[in-house]
Amino acid sequence: MLEMESFIKGLSDNVFTDTPKELLSSETVYMELEEWSSMTAFTMISYFSNEYGKKLLLPELLQAHTIEDLFKIVNK
Repeated sequence: MLEMESFIKGLSDNVFTDTPKELLSSETVYMELEEWSSMTAFTMISYFSNEYGKKLLLPELLQAHTIEDLFKIVNK
């Protein structure tokens, strides 16, 4: 099973590359990050597909508020 720490590191290394790692935690509301944009959303969808084999749908992405919510989606 995927661990939260590894999940956050993957997001930091592959999606939120301009955001300081210390700003990312399970409680982070990722859409409030300065880096968040429609391009970041596309990057996240692509990353989830490539890294976890999880097809993240836009409604799921928009309903998730925190990094923990995203973690739960990946671990379904």
